[in-house]
Amino acid sequence: MSRALDDLDARFRPLAVELLARCAEAGVPVLIVETLRSPAQHALNLAHGVSWIQHSKHLDGLAIDVAPYAEFPLHGGNKLAWNTDEPAWQTIGAIGERLGLRWGGRWTQRDMGHLEWQPTADRPTKV
Repeated sequence: MSRALDDLDARFRPLAVELLARCAEAGVPVLIVETLRSPAQHALNLAHGVSWIQHSKHLDGLAIDVAPYAEFPLHGGNKLAWNTDEPAWQTIGAIGERLGLRWGGRWTQRDMGHLEWQPTADRPTKV
């Protein structure tokens, strides 16, 4: 498991940096929980029920997990224990969506800190 922005795909990296900057500007400091994930780590996440899909975009460096800094010291990386009612999640999600990212907070099985690349008409799919 990585937390390094340098491990993100070149298409996604500038958006992740922009996300972090916009969160800071909005007064919601965040901590990077995960960027790139190895297949072995993903298998463990599936086994422990903290990931729900067979091929996560984390495997390709096309996703980032963040947490409001105020929430992270309480529970660490255990996203199942995070308070999803914390208003900071909505701010993070709105910022990510304005950048054209897909936010896990809208999913049926919510993943509040997950933001991932999605090709859009106004952004090239290839660098």
